[in-house]
Formats: sequence, structure tokens, C-alpha cells
Amino acid sequence: MNNKLKVSVGVLLVFVLGTLAGAFGTQAYMKYRTSHFVERGHEARAELFLGRLSHDLDLTETQQTEIEKILRSSHKRLAQISQRCRPEIRGILDHDFGMIREILNDDQKQKFDRFQRRFQQRGRHRMLRQPLPPPCVR
Repeated sequence: MNNKLKVSVGVLLVFVLGTLAGAFGTQAYMKYRTSHFVERGHEARAELFLGRLSHDLDLTETQQTEIEKILRSSHKRLAQISQRCRPEIRGILDHDFGMIREILNDDQKQKFDRFQRRFQQRGRHRMLRQPLPPPCVR
């Protein structure tokens, strides 16, 4: 193998390895950055929002305290709506998944069933942190 080819392969290899390292590093960083939002939920988002407002608007301690109360109240109201309507949303998804399943062939149905189980497991994982909702009442 001549030197020119060795150098070209070496440069290409360094470029590919750098790209892979960057991709994996970015993925790990994003997982780290978002994990505390997933674990702490509303509290983490409210802290970030309040911090951003405080910095951008130069809020006083009193203003921060009042805004924090508003954010807590807002979260409670939104959580109530979410809990009240979750069964209705689940029904819509179940119906639509059933319609999708009807147009698939047997092999696709098996794959779709696995997809649906994964989809539901992710939803259950999120719901374990919250109490079971009552039926949606309008």
C-alpha cells in the first residue's frame, strides 16, 4: 500500500471515528440533560421557567415567590384536566390502533402488536408517577 493511500485511509478513519464519538457524546449528553426533567417532572420545568424569567426580567424575590405560586396553581389545574381526560384519549388511541391493525397483513400485525406494547409500556412508565384518573367528565 503506498503512503498516499495510507494517509487517505487514516484521515478518513479519524473523520469517521470523530463523527461517531460526537454522535454518541451528544446522545449521552442529551439523555443526561433531559433525565432530570423526566424524573422530576413539573418541578424541574417550573424551576427552569422561573429561572429564565427571573434572569430575563430581573425579578425581585417577591415577584419570584408570586410567580412560583402561579406556576404551582397552573400545574394543578393542568394535571386535573389531564387526569380527567386520559381515559378518553386512551379510548381514541385504542380505536385508532384497531383500525390500523385491520389494514395490515399477518406479519405486519405481529410487528404492530410489538410496537403497540412498547408504546403502552412507555405510557405506563409515565403514568406510574401519577394517580389513576377518573373518567372524563365534561
